[in-house]
Amino acid sequence: MTTHTSETNKRIVLDAYASLKAGDVSGYLGAMSDDVTITYYGNHIFTGTYNGLADIMENYVPALLDVLDGPIRITVSNAIAEGDQVFVEAQGESRTKDGRDYNNQYGIVLKIKDGKIKTIREYMDTELTKAIFG
Repeated sequence: MTTHTSETNKRIVLDAYASLKAGDVSGYLGAMSDDVTITYYGNHIFTGTYNGLADIMENYVPALLDVLDGPIRITVSNAIAEGDQVFVEAQGESRTKDGRDYNNQYGIVLKIKDGKIKTIREYMDTELTKAIFG
């Protein structure tokens, strides 16, 4: 088993978000384990936990792309790593199919295991999310 340091884990996360910002969704998803869990907090359409890439692709991505005109481009402004956890502050940029901006702020806690993103806990501006997605 390979040992990953805090800095290695931070690089995994930063590279994943750089892929997403560049429009390389497969590069972003490729950084995740097949059984990744993503939890969104708040009270909006995405609230809850998605279990595994299949669940994400079947139940999260379609709802996102029904409204948005492409993937959200994420710019990480701060990243802190300790052990197997990485915290990022980020700004998302996207537009809806009807021309509205969806530029959200995020606080994201990620856990890395065996070189892959294993868990994601994401906090965002839920009022903006509700205004755009319902």
